[in-house]
Amino acid sequence: MTVKTVGVMSPGDMGSGVGGVLVRNGLRVITSLQGRSDASISRALEQGIVDVGSLDDVVTASDLILSILVPSEAVGFAESVAESIIRTGSQVPFADCNAVSPATGVKIGEIITAAGGMFIDAGIIGGSPRNGAIPRFYASGEYAMILAELDGKGISVPVMGGPIGRASGLKMVYAALTKGSAALHASTLMTAKSLGLFDDLICELEESQPATLNAMNRVNSISAQAFRWIGEMEEIAATFQQAGITPSIHAGAAETFQKISDSSIGQERVGTVDQNRTLEDTVAAMLVKLDQ
Repeated sequence: MTVKTVGVMSPGDMGSGVGGVLVRNGLRVITSLQGRSDASISRALEQGIVDVGSLDDVVTASDLILSILVPSEAVGFAESVAESIIRTGSQVPFADCNAVSPATGVKIGEIITAAGGMFIDAGIIGGSPRNGAIPRFYASGEYAMILAELDGKGISVPVMGGPIGRASGLKMVYAALTKGSAALHASTLMTAKSLGLFDDLICELEESQPATLNAMNRVNSISAQAFRWIGEMEEIAATFQQAGITPSIHAGAAETFQKISDSSIGQERVGTVDQNRTLEDTVAAMLVKLDQ
């Protein structure tokens, strides 16, 4: 089949960035903005994404739907799409691009397939095109080549082959390192600050671990992402447990991101982070609860 119209749900930082770059590469990108925030509406409009009304309208008009959400919403959205597929008689291909475990990916695939849709297991690695990145949408499953039609249109689509779960599994083990390390860095700095050892730690890292200290500077903007990484760490923990490896490391990372999300700067989002704040000021703010 030829993909000309892509439905994107939802137009967050990654979703709107992907939708925008597909528009600029000649595709029609649509969404439903019912119940969405003003920020989501603004992002969709600025990227040329068309609001077609209801989810049924997205399902019937799309040649391919990309689900790009926080992990906690992935199954619920798939259920809503499945109900729409049944109502409309559509057989739309549906790519779950969320940071979910292979087991969750299989579950979502069963939901979509039972309704008559075509399921694609996908995992996104890389930043949003809003920031100039070209993210990689790893794809697996029987219908992976449908998603591959978007390759070179502002995103890269490596097709892994094999069963559902390979693409989502790769995303899990990759993010276990990158975002897991970010949680370790944040929790270490927060502990050092609480013990009155922040300056001492920074001085020692400057002397013995300058590359690590440079990587830890990422903590300065992590407040904008923490809320969405909680569920991702929980999915990684489940992935590790299913592989017979302790889930505790990433369960702890989820707790760290929850603490940051609940902090005085936890409501920041991409584009609203205070760029003038020092790393120490950021860590101090993470130790203060929002309601204090």
